[in-house]
Order: sequence, then structure tokens, then C-alpha cells
Amino acid sequence: MINISRLLAGFLLLGNFYSCKEVQAESSESPNSVEHISVEEMKLHLQMEDVQLIDIRSRDDYTDAHIVNAENIVFDKEFRKKLTKLDKIRPVLLYCTDGSKSKEALKILKRMGFQNVQELDEGFKQWVAKNGQVKTPE
Repeated sequence: MINISRLLAGFLLLGNFYSCKEVQAESSESPNSVEHISVEEMKLHLQMEDVQLIDIRSRDDYTDAHIVNAENIVFDKEFRKKLTKLDKIRPVLLYCTDGSKSKEALKILKRMGFQNVQELDEGFKQWVAKNGQVKTPE
């Protein structure tokens, strides 16, 4: 009787071990495991996916020039409230001037339950330096 109890306990432990491994594997393969993307990667995402492209710079910076099809949601004290109009399931691509604020914004979106959020590493300056398409006032 003791051997059967030990055998049963062993199977239960083994089952729990493998189910934990499966959860870890699933989470490490999630689409948002890469959070910081290059200009080249951003260009590919914009060509291939239905994304929500968000410029978090000031209204003046956005008006001067921004990535084509970007929406301006200024990273300020009202930022969280303004995010409610976004779809938490569709991919979100963020950028700021140099990549510093967008890293913080990315953390906020993740905490709010957005499933696929990425930010442009080194920001709009890098986008312009690598000849990314921008919209300017006409």
C-alpha cells in the first residue's frame, strides 16, 4: 500500500512539473517577448500588420513631423486615460523622440493589459536618420 501511495504522489508531482514547463514555454514564445524593435523591424510591422502606431511626443513635435499614419497620444499625466480608446488585442507600436519615454509608456500599456506592445528603439530621431517615411506640414 505504501508503494502505491508513493507511485501516485510521483505521478502527481511529475504532472505538475510538466504542466509548469508548458506554461513557461508558452509565455516565452508570446508575440510580445520582443519589446524593443529597430527601424527596419518597425518598417516591416507597418507594411505587414494592422497596427496601432502611437507617437507619444508633444503635440508640437508631432505637428512638425511624425511617422506616416501615427496617432498622437501625448505621454503626460492623462496618458493612461487616453489609452482607453485603443484596442488591447491589436498590436501597438510606440515611439518618442529618443526611445526613453516610450520604454516607460510600454510598461504602462503592459500593466493595463495590452497584449502586444513594442517600442521603436532610439525613437523618432533614429527613424529619421535611417530614412523612415515621415509626414510634415504642407
